[in-house]
Parts: sequence; structure tokens; C-alpha cells
Amino acid sequence: MEKEMEKVKSAIEDFGKKVVDAVKKGKDEADKVTKIAQVKIEIGSLNRQMRDLYQELGELFYRNLSKPSKKGEVEVAEAVAHLREVEKNINSLKRTLKAVREDKTAAKKGRPSAPAAAAKASKGKRGRPPKAAGAAKGEAAKRRGRPPKAAAAKAKSTATKRRGRPPKTAASDKS
Repeated sequence: MEKEMEKVKSAIEDFGKKVVDAVKKGKDEADKVTKIAQVKIEIGSLNRQMRDLYQELGELFYRNLSKPSKKGEVEVAEAVAHLREVEKNINSLKRTLKAVREDKTAAKKGRPSAPAAAAKASKGKRGRPPKAAGAAKGEAAKRRGRPPKAAAAKAKSTATKRRGRPPKTAASDKS
């Protein structure tokens, strides 16, 4: 009886560990999704800021075009510098987003990271077979599937099919 109780106790402990692991994995995934959403929102905000800066730059340029001045040139230079800074921030956030996504896909379902998957795929066991040497020299490669519409039209007779009522002839017009 004690052996059975110990087995039950062991099974309950194992189940508890599995539940805790599943909750931790779920929390990690939720954290990643949240991080991705936050970065996307920040990128969107910076993109709106860039549009506003472009508009401001256009207005400054137009004003400076009609009345050139040193002050106007300085304002345009400052706007351009601010635009470059915002672009750098956007690119940095895009790299962060890419890193978070790659980390997400590598952890998902035990898949290998992208470089490891690419190395494995390059072995040539699966996927599209390599091109034959003859096909590169100008030989016609065997095509699979349905032919393109233009080729199908050439294959059919050159007479066009007419649908509906036949056109009126000159003899039927006089009646």
C-alpha cells in the first residue's frame, strides 16, 4: 500500500513540475509578445515623428527658398540632423525587434536557430533538387504543371470562338 502511495505522490510531484514548466514557458512567450508589441509601437511613434519632421523640413526649405538667410539654413541643417537621429533610432529598434523575433522562433517548438537550420538545409536532403548542368547551357528544362495561358492559346486553333448571336449580314439588313 505504501508503494502505491509513493507512486501516486511521485506522479503528483512530476505533474506539478510539468505544470510549473508550462506556466514558465507561457510567461516567457507572453513576455516576448509584449516586448515585440512595445517595440512596434515605438517604431510607429518614431515613423510618425519622421513624417512630421519631413513636413517641417519642407516648410523650412520653402520659406528659405523665397527669402534665403543664415538663420533659415541653420534651421534646415538642424531639421536634417534631427531626421538622421530619428532614423538611427528606428534602425536600432528594428534590429532589436529582429533579435527578439529570432529568439522567439528559436525557442518555439524546439526549433534550431536560423543559422543552424540553414546549415542543415544546405545538406540537400530535402527541398528543391539542384539545377541540372544541361539546363544552364540553354537546354529546355522540363516544365511541370499547367502551361501558361499564352502557350495554351497558341496550342489551340487560331479561329476564335464567338459566343451569342451571330453578327448581322448585309443581306439581312435589307429585309
